[in-house]
Amino acid sequence: MQLQSYIRGGVLEYFASTVEALGGDVSALLREADVAPEVMSIRGTFLPYSSYMRLMHCAAEATATPHFGLLMARRGNAETLGTVGIIMTQADTVGGAWQTLSQFYRIHDTYGRVRIWRYPGSVMLSYGLPRNDQPGTRQVYDVAAGMMGNIMRQFCGVDFMAEEIILPIAEPADVSVYAALPARRVRFGSSAVEMHVAPSLIEQSLPGRDQELRTALGDYFTATPLGSAQSTARMVEDMIRRLLPTGECTLPRVAQTLATTTRTIQARLETEQTSFRQILENVRREIATFHLRRGDMQLTQLAMVLGYSELSAFSRSFRSWYGVSPRKWAEQGSWSAQAKTT
Repeated sequence: MQLQSYIRGGVLEYFASTVEALGGDVSALLREADVAPEVMSIRGTFLPYSSYMRLMHCAAEATATPHFGLLMARRGNAETLGTVGIIMTQADTVGGAWQTLSQFYRIHDTYGRVRIWRYPGSVMLSYGLPRNDQPGTRQVYDVAAGMMGNIMRQFCGVDFMAEEIILPIAEPADVSVYAALPARRVRFGSSAVEMHVAPSLIEQSLPGRDQELRTALGDYFTATPLGSAQSTARMVEDMIRRLLPTGECTLPRVAQTLATTTRTIQARLETEQTSFRQILENVRREIATFHLRRGDMQLTQLAMVLGYSELSAFSRSFRSWYGVSPRKWAEQGSWSAQAKTT
């Protein structure tokens, strides 16, 4: 597996609750897989894909639940994918949503690959990995199959049924656990997760879910009094974390997504004694220092995650925060940590 492969920590949204429901120890599993607990609580962070696979494998082993990934994916949907899920829901049709996902999926996951294949009389949606022989592969593919089914139910209705789902694993001893997948048939032995659906479903119009979000947030801006717990600053911070990896995290873009004007946001933030630039810099510092302390991401990849067009721009910003380059800061941090243990 390439070292530069990462996945957004949001994929673990339901990891802790699933482990606890099965009687497992979340903290022990995170330690065993060398995954920082902050990955699940600090939005916008990424973890190496290898660590994700190791964590899923450890969870399945510790809880004696080979289909752990299926259970973890039960409540996931497009929004679980974060920014790429929001982009996905902006499409006109279900097929357009999957085409968009295949195009922008790298925002969420730089190792796996999403594709949509159109054949006469059938359409196949797929999720594949470069290799299928690593510990944790079954759990990761189970998550993907569960998520794909949930997203199609989200888009097509709770009665959605795929013609067939084929998983890239050997047929397990207990196949009954796959009965919850929305498919008329479930088979095994493919090279990637394959979901075969009717072309009529792919051509189905997609409701304007993003417009609903904009309307709801717009109403919330109007109805929420300044200084309340759900402040404008908190809402802006949330959108910044969602938009950073797209490279389009600007005040006008945030205002558009929140269905308001840049002037309104600026005025409300000023009342709360902050600004868009200040919130943006705070979020970038938090994510940058988290990954630099962990040493789990190359600087070029980190710059992309933070929404910088190039590494040099990230380095300039980092110097303005701490007076040294990101590499130097990380080296000094490592030295300090080692000194405390001697």
